[in-house]
Amino acid sequence: DSGSYKTIKNNVHVPAKKILEQIKELGQKGVLYKKTGAVHIAALSDTQKILILKEDIGRHNAVDKVLGQVLIDKKTLNKRMILTSGRITSEIVRKTLRHQIPILVSPSAPTDLALRLAQDFGLTLIGFARGLRLNVYTHPQRIKIGG
Repeated sequence: DSGSYKTIKNNVHVPAKKILEQIKELGQKGVLYKKTGAVHIAALSDTQKILILKEDIGRHNAVDKVLGQVLIDKKTLNKRMILTSGRITSEIVRKTLRHQIPILVSPSAPTDLALRLAQDFGLTLIGFARGLRLNVYTHPQRIKIGG
């Protein structure tokens, strides 16, 4: 099924500091998350601010809700990034690739298959984005460190 994705060639650049600010904001804006601590949050960002935020008990469902809202709103997806609270799985990478979103970020870890897909198809994949640190696993040219 990897043959059905186009390589992402978007040259968006985002400061690491901005990514960390938005991951922090993700947790702060999650109403259900704050109440229960038992739901996942996903968001679409234009790299400067969060545009869409959705919550669901399932991490994949939260991402689906964001991407569904993108389709409803007819939002452009170039120079965007997906933020998610959950572990980055190959399924979430595939959803991101399908929509040609160049950056995927989580405070959690990616799976091995997620890393391989991200590398093969030009997706910048960032995990362990917490506090003042993040790990840029693939295609780091889009991330400005120290900016």
